[in-house]
This record gives sequence, structure tokens and C-alpha cells, in this order.
Amino acid sequence: MLSKYFNILIILMLATLIGLPVFTIFGAWFDTNSSILEFFSIEFLTELLSSSFILLLGVGVITTILGTTLAFIVVFVDFPLRKFFKATLFLPFAIPAYVLGFIYLGVFDYSGYAQTFMRESFEISGFDLRSSSIAIILTFSFAFYPYIYMIAKSSFQRQNFNILQSAKLLGASPLKLFLKIAIPLIRPAIAAGLLITLMETLADFGLVSMFNYNTFTLAIYSSWSDFRSIEVASKLSSILMIVALLFIYLEKKARGSAKYYSYANNDTTLYTPSGWSKYLIILLPLMTLLIAFVMPIIQLLYWAINSEIANNLQNYLSILSNTIILISVATTIIIAISLALVMSKKNKLLKNITHISTIGYALPGTIIAVALLYSISFLESEILSYLLTNSIILLVFAYLIRFIAIGYNTTYATKYQIKPIFKQSAMMLGASKFKTITQVELPLMKSGILAASILIAIDILKELPATYLLRPFNFDTLAIK
Repeated sequence: MLSKYFNILIILMLATLIGLPVFTIFGAWFDTNSSILEFFSIEFLTELLSSSFILLLGVGVITTILGTTLAFIVVFVDFPLRKFFKATLFLPFAIPAYVLGFIYLGVFDYSGYAQTFMRESFEISGFDLRSSSIAIILTFSFAFYPYIYMIAKSSFQRQNFNILQSAKLLGASPLKLFLKIAIPLIRPAIAAGLLITLMETLADFGLVSMFNYNTFTLAIYSSWSDFRSIEVASKLSSILMIVALLFIYLEKKARGSAKYYSYANNDTTLYTPSGWSKYLIILLPLMTLLIAFVMPIIQLLYWAINSEIANNLQNYLSILSNTIILISVATTIIIAISLALVMSKKNKLLKNITHISTIGYALPGTIIAVALLYSISFLESEILSYLLTNSIILLVFAYLIRFIAIGYNTTYATKYQIKPIFKQSAMMLGASKFKTITQVELPLMKSGILAASILIAIDILKELPATYLLRPFNFDTLAIK
């Protein structure tokens, strides 16, 4: 009984803390000064809705197809360099979307190397990459497909190989086995990765501003930077949060009461192509890695020649140390809280509260930072205010709000692939609940926890707006530099 109330207390306290910016943002609707919001509504609301929908649809479809296909290939198809691609296809995730965007613009836009070569060699007229939504959708897709790839790969490795092998022996083609059996068995994992991808796309500012593509996030930044209206920025942010809640509701509704269990990790392949087919299968992972990682890295290294890094190595080592400390502390806290939420027993109300507490991922980092600063301005204790604004506490809290969705969704999908028989057997043999969690469930969730930790750490590394606004004085990170 005590454990039950303790779980409820933890969830309520956590949801309240994480929901603080949510309450601040929705509280802005009580502000009566709406002239700026009316301007946005009349002039831009229709365009914002349509452009955001097109962006989310395109990115969602491409990342899902690309991420799951690559994961299936490297797990179940034996081809040359399979282990290499299996270990490297997540690397594009290390490049922030806005960095990938200015690299692609520098190479492929009208004045870039590619179009200049085409005009001079073949007299082909150029084009503006920013004239349509295709380029920005592809850029987002190459930047974010690792979300789905990493989670799908982990889930494919834990599938019951006998089911897939039986389908193959009964004559199922590779495509049919992929679509009808393998994908449905890991649907929660794909949905978790897709939710994170769509929320990240909704919250992006750097790439959409670079491509002059109007979304709600761009309007939020404009209302804050141009009009200095936190109320309007908060109102527009609340729309993003409603969209995020809608995504979560639709995913849960589609899943219904279905259960998705998995087994131990395996490294057994289903298909071994022969002849030219084993080399043709390399094309998809090879081209993806070249376009999304190798070419951007080469371009960055080319631009970095003769830069100031070599002359300021000591300064960069200090910045790197700050970054590692921040990532380690924040990632550990986020994973620990995510596991506490996943492992705790919840009724329907507490489940809904937990889901609401994970929608901060749909908010731009700036809005979370401003909401936190606005919230602590009401504190009467000057000592507490000073402590929060002159340490990494507030910044780590912002990361918790921003990235708890990654930790929770990934570990949740991993936990509910574990067959109940393992937990039941442990308890029948006399293991306590704590021992069952630490010695049975957590070891089986190891791959999902590791994937979540990597995703969170890299996201913190790339986060710029919240870090810029909330970092302590003279505490620079790689993103800031």
C-alpha cells in the first residue's frame, strides 16, 4: 500500500514539475492583449497549418520507410559490409539538422558547387532549393531517420526468429515478410521513433528559418524576437502542444489493447543474397551514409581548414569538458526518471498525466527557457533564484522537459516487448519486486536503455536555444561555440 502511494506521489510531483512550462504557456491565453496574435491569425495561420502538415507528412513517411528498411536489411540480410553499416548508419544523428541544412545549401543550392558545375559543363539552368518543400523534407529525413533506425534495429534483434523463419519456409517473399510480419511485431517501437521524429520536426527552428519555410516554430520565434511578446509566443506554442497530444492519442488509439512481446537478442540472418544481388543490396545503406554523413563531414572538414581551432585548443578542451559534464548529468537524470515512470504502476488518470508530461519535446528550446525564466521570476527567495540561474540546475531541468519523451517512449516500448512470463517466474521463485526489476527487467531492457541514452546525449549536445538562454555565466558548450 505504501509503495502504491509512493508511486502516485512521484508521478504527480514529476508531472507537476515538468508541466510547469505547460501551465505557463496555457496561462498566456488569459492575457487580454491579443492584437499581435490577431495579426498572426489573419495573415499566417492558414499557411502555418498547411505548411506544417506537409512537412510532418513528408518527414514522417520518408523517415519511417528509410529507418525501418535500413534496420531490417542490416539485421536480417547477410551482405558484404553488413556489420559496418549496422554500426555506422546511426552516425548522421550526430549532425544537427541546421548544420546539415547549410551544408546542403552550400553544395546543392544555385550558387553551390553542384549547380555551378552543371551550368558550366552542361548548360543546365539552376534552381532554388528553397522554392519548394521537397529539399527541406529530405534534409529533415536524413537528419532524423536514425531515431527510427536505432529503435527499429534494437527491436528487430529481439524478435522471435522462429516466427520469421517459419514465414520464410512457408513461401513468404522478403517484402511480404517485412510488411506483414516483421513491421507489425515492432509497431510500438516504430511509433515511438516516429513520435519523437515528428515532435523534433515541429520544434525545429534553425532549419526551417534557413529554408524560409513557415511553420509554427518560426512564428513563435518571430513573435518573441520581433514583437517581444511572450504571451503570443506561448499561445502559438500551446497549439504545438495540442498537436503533440493528438499524435500521442492517435498512436495509443491505434495500438488499442494489443501486446507486442519479444525475445533475447539474436544475430541470425534470414537471407543471404547471391551474385550481383548481394552488391545491389549495399546501395541503399551506402547512399544513405554517403549523403547523410560522409559528404557533410568532408565538407565540414574542408571548411574547417585554417580555422581557429588549432590555435585555441586549450579553450576548446575546456568547452568539451563542460559539454561532457552537462550531457552526463542530464542524461543520467532523464533515463532514471524515465525508468521510474515506466516501471511504476499507474491507473488511467496517472497514465494520461504521464503522457502529458512527455510533450515538452514539441516545444522549441527557447520557449521552454523563457517559460522557466518567467516562472522563477515569481520566486520570493533571492537566494533560490540566484542558485537556479547561476548553476546548471535550470538548464538540466529544461533538458528534462525537452527530452523526457525520448527516454520514456523508448524505454516504454522496450519494456512492453518483454514477455510477462519472465517477471512472473522471478516472482514465483521468491524474488522481490525490486529484485525482479533490477535483475530481470532492466537487463532485458539494456539495448533500449542504451539507445535512449545515445539519443538523449546527442540531442543535448545539439540543443542550442535553451542552452544559450539558461547556461551559467561563462559556461560555454560546443553548441554555444
